[in-house]
Amino acid sequence: MKTYPLQHVPILVGPDGRLKVRVNPSLEGITVTEDDLRGKNLLSLEFCWLPANVVEAYNTAKTEEERRRVLVGRVYGNCRLNCKGCYAKQDDLFRGQKLIYPDRILDLIEESVRELGTRAVKYLGPTEFFRDPDVFKYLDRFERMGIVLGVFAKDPMFGDDAEVETLFGSQGIRTADVLVEKLASYRCLRILFNFRSFDDETSNDLVRGGYAGKSDYAGDYKSVQNLSVGRLYEYFAKREFDRGLSSRLLILNAPVTPETVGEASEIFRYFTDRGLPVISTSSMRSGCGAGIYAGADERFLKELARFYAEAMRLSVERGSVAAEYFESNGPSPYAGMMHCFQLCNGLLIRETGQLLRCPGADHAGWLDRISPEELLRNGIAWAWPHTMNHDEPARLNVGCLAKPRMFTAGFNSRVMAMYRSL
Repeated sequence: MKTYPLQHVPILVGPDGRLKVRVNPSLEGITVTEDDLRGKNLLSLEFCWLPANVVEAYNTAKTEEERRRVLVGRVYGNCRLNCKGCYAKQDDLFRGQKLIYPDRILDLIEESVRELGTRAVKYLGPTEFFRDPDVFKYLDRFERMGIVLGVFAKDPMFGDDAEVETLFGSQGIRTADVLVEKLASYRCLRILFNFRSFDDETSNDLVRGGYAGKSDYAGDYKSVQNLSVGRLYEYFAKREFDRGLSSRLLILNAPVTPETVGEASEIFRYFTDRGLPVISTSSMRSGCGAGIYAGADERFLKELARFYAEAMRLSVERGSVAAEYFESNGPSPYAGMMHCFQLCNGLLIRETGQLLRCPGADHAGWLDRISPEELLRNGIAWAWPHTMNHDEPARLNVGCLAKPRMFTAGFNSRVMAMYRSL
């Protein structure tokens, strides 16, 4: 059975086929030009961290067995879900490194904003950003920086008052509605909320069975997810539209897999027509991601290409992205959206202090040679010129080398041919 989260929300498309509200079609939430990129500022900085109490528990564990208990119980366990293909559930997730406290990573981010022209940051994990008792202290610091903070999320708390009471009742926040309203008061914040299927059974199956040593989510995730999307829409989208601004809620349909590709176009149109940007893409090569496509065949690639073409065509029709953009730059790995510029003007700080070119690939070839000790001693302004991404030629379409080898020249040509034929 399919259920839809925004049934009360009207379609926001005018008689001319264009959206009646503003849309920001950028993953980072900022628009950049070729001139911006040539300046070689660190425009987009991605980061990972864990709550301070989890960092303390992991760093003070005295044996490998104790560290593993913390990894499974408090790192994996700090997310209620057990998604298939989750990149975080790796036995060697931290590569033998100690963890860095969030406050220290925030110091590096502030330095980057101050000295390297950073305009947008994104939190990637390896857990849920908002499941942290100190989250408002951190949001206060981000707000003062005056940058865009994007947070990837799928936590059931936004649709579950009992979850909120457990996490934030001691701070006077006892319902999901109060929590979301407080989060929306941080003008820096954009939420990229995961949504991969309208089908109830599929949605519940995707968040279960990912790791044998972790408990599955016991509730009906799809019903909680629908409530979450509705509540986030009210505070992060509708109230922005009323101000004449674009939504600060984005729908993240990722990864698109053989099991979900058949719904991808419906998801893209459904949320786009209600004013919400939709980010759809394949998995990355990090963690368990690459294995998702081990059995992918020509039929899947054809379906995926058609979806990308349909998403591009709808974005042009709705006025989200100009036709000239796709003709000049080709299809983005984020279907119907603008390109990511991570590989020439971005960087990732891991929760260990290791620097990666991109979160999509975590093997040695993507790890910069700068050690965590050097980063903490010398700072991010010193580290950036020494990184591989700094040496990368700056352009809007960098491509996406961190995804499984699907976004080839042949695939892109197929997408463009389908796009032009629609």
